[in-house]
Amino acid sequence: MVTRISVLILLATLGSACAPSLAQREIAAQPAMNALRFSKLADARKAAQEAIGHDGGNPYARVVDAIARYRETMHALVTDLGTLAIGLSKVHDINDRILRLSLEGADKELAAVDDDLAKAAEFPELAFDLCLACWEVDWNRDGRIDDRDRHILEIERDAQEDEFSEGDPRRRPTFRFDHGDILWARAMVAFQRAAMNVVLAYAWSDAGKAMPALMHNRGSFTIKLERPERMAEARRLLKLGLDMAAACRKAYLAETDDEREWIPNPRQKNHPMPLPVDDELYRTWELIVGDLSRLLNSEEGLSVAELAQLGDHKWDNPPQGFLDLGGLLAKPKDITLDIGAINSRSDDLEKHPEPLLRDILGSAYREKMKPSPLIGRLSRMKNEVDHGKESAERKLRYLLWLN
Repeated sequence: MVTRISVLILLATLGSACAPSLAQREIAAQPAMNALRFSKLADARKAAQEAIGHDGGNPYARVVDAIARYRETMHALVTDLGTLAIGLSKVHDINDRILRLSLEGADKELAAVDDDLAKAAEFPELAFDLCLACWEVDWNRDGRIDDRDRHILEIERDAQEDEFSEGDPRRRPTFRFDHGDILWARAMVAFQRAAMNVVLAYAWSDAGKAMPALMHNRGSFTIKLERPERMAEARRLLKLGLDMAAACRKAYLAETDDEREWIPNPRQKNHPMPLPVDDELYRTWELIVGDLSRLLNSEEGLSVAELAQLGDHKWDNPPQGFLDLGGLLAKPKDITLDIGAINSRSDDLEKHPEPLLRDILGSAYREKMKPSPLIGRLSRMKNEVDHGKESAERKLRYLLWLN
C-alpha cells in the first residue's frame, strides 16, 4: 500500500513538474500570435492548431484559434446571408435548405470558438496585445483590400466626437486583452448563437408567402415551428451569455492594472476607446443584466402598455397585459399572422388590441405578471436622446461595446 501511494505521489509530482508554465505556453504559441497580428489568419489558425496538438491546454493558442475561426465563420455566414437576401428581393422566397446549412455550420463553428475561449478563461492571468484595426482583411468581400476595409475597425472620433485626422495613430490602437475580455467574447458568441438557433427552430420554406401578404396588406401566412429543441438551446445560450456578461463585468471591476484597456473600469484611464465609463454605467450594466435574467426566467414580464408608449404614437388606451419572454422561448409556437382578419377589425384594435395579442403570442401573453423595470430604463435612455443629452449613435455604441 505504501509503495502504491508513493508511486502515485511521484507520478503526480512529475506530471506537475512537466506541465509547461504560462510563459512557456506563450512562447510556444508565438508563431500563431505573430501570424494573427499580421492578419495572416489562415496561417494563424494552422499554427494555433499545431500548438494545440502538442498542448491542448495552451490558452494563447486557444485564443488565436478562436479569433481566426470566428472571423472565418462570420465571413462565410455574411456572404451566404447576402446571397439569400438577393434571392429574397428577386423571387420573394427564401432557400430554406441553404439557410439551414449555413446557420447550422456557423453554429457548430461558434461552439468550437466558445470551447477555445472557455479553455483560455481557465487562466485569469492571461494577457496579449493585438491591434485589430491594423489587419489587412477584405471585410466587404469584393475581392480586394481597399480603403473601406482598412478603415472599418479604426477609431474615427475622440471622446468629444471630434474626428481624428487621416493617419493619426489613435485611429489604430493596440489593445491589451486579458481575462475579462475573454469572458466578454464568450458572452458575444453566446448571444449570436442564440439568435441563430431561434432562426433554425422554424421552417422558412413557406416564408415566401409572407412577402405578398405583407406587401399587399392582405392574406395570411404561417411559419411553422419545426425544431422546438433549437428554442430550448437558444434559451440556454441566452442564459450563458448573461452569465458571461455578469462575470466579465465583475472581472473588469477587479482589475488593478491600467494598460490599453478594451473595456475599462471606472478607475482605469488608459483606454483607446473614446467612450468614457463611470460607476453609473457599471451600475446600469448590472441592472440590465439582472432585468434580462429575470425576464428569461419568467420572474418578470414586459408591460405591453409601456412597450406601446415607447413609440412615437401615444395611445389613449394602451393595450394591457405582459409579454412573457421566458415563456415565449420555453413554449414556442408557430408564427401565424392573418392580415385580412386584422384589417377586418382594425377599427376595434385601438380600443381592444388584447385579443389580437393573445392570438399572436398565445400563452406568452399574460394578463398579470410582475412588471420588469427594463422598459423604464429604455424609456429614460430614449428621453436622453430626445432631449439632446446624448446621441442615439453614442447610445448604440455603448450597447454594442458592452454586449
